[in-house]
Amino acid sequence: MSVLSSLDPTSLLVGAVVLLCLLCWKSTRRPPGLPPGPGSALPLLGHLHLMPKDPRAQLMTWRRQYGDVFSLYMGGKLVVVLTSYSAIREALVTFADVFSDRPHNFLSDHIANNKGIVFTSGHQWKEQRKTGLEILRAMGMGKNVLAEKIQEEITHYIQAIKDHQGAPVDLAQMTQVSISNNICSILFGKRFHYDDPEFIYYLKTFNRNFELLSGTAILNFIPSLRYIPGDPFKGKEAQTSVRHVYSFIDKLVAEHRKTLDEDVDKVENPDFIYSYLNKIEEQKFIGNVESTLNDENLQKCASNLFAAGTETTSSGLMWAMLFFLHNPHVQDKCFEEISDVIGLHRLPTMRDRPKLTYVEATICEVLRKGNVAPLAGMHAAAYDVRFRDYVIPKGTSILPYLGCVLQDPEIWGDPENFRPERFIDLDGKLTKREELIPFSAGRRMCLGESLARMELFLYLATLIQHFRFLPAEEGQLPPLEGVFGITFPPCPYKIRAVPRM
Repeated sequence: MSVLSSLDPTSLLVGAVVLLCLLCWKSTRRPPGLPPGPGSALPLLGHLHLMPKDPRAQLMTWRRQYGDVFSLYMGGKLVVVLTSYSAIREALVTFADVFSDRPHNFLSDHIANNKGIVFTSGHQWKEQRKTGLEILRAMGMGKNVLAEKIQEEITHYIQAIKDHQGAPVDLAQMTQVSISNNICSILFGKRFHYDDPEFIYYLKTFNRNFELLSGTAILNFIPSLRYIPGDPFKGKEAQTSVRHVYSFIDKLVAEHRKTLDEDVDKVENPDFIYSYLNKIEEQKFIGNVESTLNDENLQKCASNLFAAGTETTSSGLMWAMLFFLHNPHVQDKCFEEISDVIGLHRLPTMRDRPKLTYVEATICEVLRKGNVAPLAGMHAAAYDVRFRDYVIPKGTSILPYLGCVLQDPEIWGDPENFRPERFIDLDGKLTKREELIPFSAGRRMCLGESLARMELFLYLATLIQHFRFLPAEEGQLPPLEGVFGITFPPCPYKIRAVPRM
């Protein structure tokens, strides 16, 4: 008779639980050479029990305790957190070869299926990013030809706001549709009407995706929770919701492919999808069997660009208008500068940008104080590496906490205040602060930074030129609070946009 068969079921169960706890403890035991961090991690949970839904304050506390680089366990996954500008730049720029991968988790494996630009690594990521940049630059990213298209969209946006005649209104959806139209023109070669029911449906689905994916974050660190019956962490709902957005993109790709098949010469100004489809055919023609250019990567790349080109900039604009309510002297000073440089009888253009110093400084302060992406996407160590006298094992997740840099009193002096003057030197010229990194840094920094900055300038300069922004109720300011998730938009609020002319 074996020893196991002689034990009663209760003893076997207790032994199994003890063994499991030992294995879990071993998996979250801090190896020698790691950066310091909070005390012993719990089995399965790691340090997750110490982190609130909005972890920013806790991360700041740990920074004060353990320094600019510290480590913790999120579930069973080791995470190294970077909280200073020098640490983030050193990791993402100097050590770019090591820290440019993405970790495998629920988001990358089960939502993105390890395709596209944002959630891939290695050869596939390099090819998708290179191809995406080539197409976007060929389409005029950062050039005046693109600025002119944005200005056309702004005229529709301004008129839609004027239609409310200064009455209190929540501009969030209208702003999101307008900003989304810019990236849609690039991706799909078309814009959508502000009341288009199908597009509004997909935008609402897109927003729901962000809510769901924020709620499924725990699945990135404790993947076994996916198998609990009843979908308590919304993983299955998130997958279903994301598929609806993918179906929207697939429909547009099918329309583009049909046009190419019928008559390729009909395509006079190819958009992103046409250009990507052509690059797929080029790789097939030369027999490049290692190419990752295919329909699924096109779907995911378009989805990545659609998300990045819609959510962050529209949230930035909503933060800007909220800051104007709390700092009316800032919008007054912006208006004075616009009146002096441009006047009121033509729209601002990119040629005006160098002369609108205070407006540009205000945009910098919106990017700093609004900070719509305080936690940059997770990176991962491609191999074991020594970083700042610490040993970072292969596969360790790297979390650059951008918000800590943008709110660092040692850099900004009074980070809690909205003060555009911090970006203007004693000679009245715009000061470029290298610590202003709302788009992250290194090889993984946002592809659309130049587009976002162009949009913010053209939209804000035109909005200030045409409207004075006032609280919905006189004397009652909406709070300067946001909704923490994958991004950080302001809480919903109403505003009065009173026409100046």
